[in-house]
Amino acid sequence: MKKNTMTLMAAGVCAAVVAQVANAAMVAQWDFQTTTNGGTAAVAAATGSTANTTPKVYVANFGSGTLYLDGTNYSSNFFLPATGGTNAEIGGQTGTALNATGDMSTTLTSPAALAILGGLSNGSPATTAANGKAMVFKFSMTNLQDLVISFAAQRSATGFTGIAIDTSANGTSWSSWTTLTSAYTAGTPNVYSGAIKDSFVNTGVVSLSATASLNNASTAYVRFTFTGGSSTSGNNRMDNFQFNATAIPAPGAVALIGLAGMVSSRRRRN
Repeated sequence: MKKNTMTLMAAGVCAAVVAQVANAAMVAQWDFQTTTNGGTAAVAAATGSTANTTPKVYVANFGSGTLYLDGTNYSSNFFLPATGGTNAEIGGQTGTALNATGDMSTTLTSPAALAILGGLSNGSPATTAANGKAMVFKFSMTNLQDLVISFAAQRSATGFTGIAIDTSANGTSWSSWTTLTSAYTAGTPNVYSGAIKDSFVNTGVVSLSATASLNNASTAYVRFTFTGGSSTSGNNRMDNFQFNATAIPAPGAVALIGLAGMVSSRRRRN
C-alpha cells in the first residue's frame, strides 16, 4: 500500500510539473483596433490637405508590448507627411478576422490593420524609399521561453516581397530568425511562403517556429525589415499579431521532477 501511495504521489508531482512546463502564455497581441486596455488603433493616412494622425507607435491592444516605426528603439523612422498621404510609408487599411482569437477584434472596416507603404518611388529598376526600413516590437520575456509569433498578411503586386525577421535581447546584437518571401500571382492569395492561405479574403496567416534566442530576456526586440517594394502604391497589410511563449519552470518544479524520478526508480528496484 505504501508503494502504491508513493507511486501515486510521484505521478501527481509529474503531472503538476508537466502542466506548469506546458503553460502557454500570451505575451502581447496587436489587432490595431481595441483601445479598451490602452492599446493603439490604426489610422489611415490622410488625404488632401488634412493633417495626418496616423500613429508611428502602437501599444499592444492586449498583453504588454509596443511596436515602433518612429526611429526609436532600433526602428526606422517611416515617413509620414504632415498633411495628406503623398509618399506616406505607413497607414491603416482594411483588416481581416484571420488569426484573431479571444477578445481580438474581427471588424474588417478600414482602418483595421497596419499597412506598410512603398513611399517615394525612385531609381531604375523601380524601388521605393521604404525599402530597407524596419519596424521593431519591444516586450518582455521574463520567466518565458520559446517565443512564437503569428500574424495575418497580404501584399499588393508592387508591395514588399521580403521581410527579414531578427531578434535581440539588447538592441545591439541581432540574430536572424527567418526571412519571409512572396512571389505575386494575380488571382491568388498574395502572402508569404509557408503561410496558411485563404483565397476568399486574399490573406494568409504566417506562423513562425519557436525561437529560443529571447528566452527569459527582460527586454526583447523583434525586428521586421522590408525589402522588394517597387512602387509608391505598393503595400503590405498586417493584422492580428500574436506573441505567445511558454512559462519557464520555477527551480522548485525542476527539483520536483528529480524527486519524482527518484521515487519511480526506487519502486522499480523494489
